[in-house]
Amino acid sequence: MSPKSAGLAVKWGHKNPRVYVDGIPAWKKSGRHVLPSIEHIEKGNIVLIDLRDVKKVESGYIPRAYTVPMADLEDAEDAFPKSLGAPIYLYSDNDADTKAATDMIKEWGYKKVTGVYGALASWEAAGKSLQKGPALIATDDNPINWQKKLGPGEISIGDFTKSLKSDLIYVVDARTPGEYATGHFPGSVSIPLEEMKTRLNEIPKDKFIVVHCKTGGRGEIGYRILKEEGYAVKFLNAECECAQTGEYEIW
Repeated sequence: MSPKSAGLAVKWGHKNPRVYVDGIPAWKKSGRHVLPSIEHIEKGNIVLIDLRDVKKVESGYIPRAYTVPMADLEDAEDAFPKSLGAPIYLYSDNDADTKAATDMIKEWGYKKVTGVYGALASWEAAGKSLQKGPALIATDDNPINWQKKLGPGEISIGDFTKSLKSDLIYVVDARTPGEYATGHFPGSVSIPLEEMKTRLNEIPKDKFIVVHCKTGGRGEIGYRILKEEGYAVKFLNAECECAQTGEYEIW
């Protein structure tokens, strides 16, 4: 469960909730599929792509889905969001197309690509109606516009990278010492999540604190710990890779 869900579980009386800190990225990396909730498909801050041909789409598609027919996908790269961190969800009535499109878009460099298998059936099984009529076709002239919406306590990737170059923030790396040793953000300090409550004296109260981990899960828990202690704090809800040279990538 997520950090937020774990907190609710404690409030409801559960004694031993567990957080899967590596989350969906690790699950997907292992070759397993994910099944996003209908609510996430309907309202989440995502890019939804229907891979079927236009005639099929116009007979009924999930509202707000862009249409990029599988036959045209290879030439449609410029129609996709500029941000390689945009969460892209793909569906079709053909599992082979969903898999091939997922692999192709990952090859373009997108970091969060999810094939939603059985999406149309799941949508209707949840009592949702398909939209009929003209398809919203993504093309070079009609590109997909996407912007990340920040949740409570989150710092944007842009603000974080800008702040790294100043002394205005104090970056706390909530990963394990082993992860920190493989590479970390310049100037960041290693305080593993499990040690955070006992090492508060090392975290200055006169600095703006940003907590991060590898995917955002431990960062959010660290943010909640420090928020309760009265710190001015945010967390980086993003995936990142850091090299020992000081170079890094965030998405």
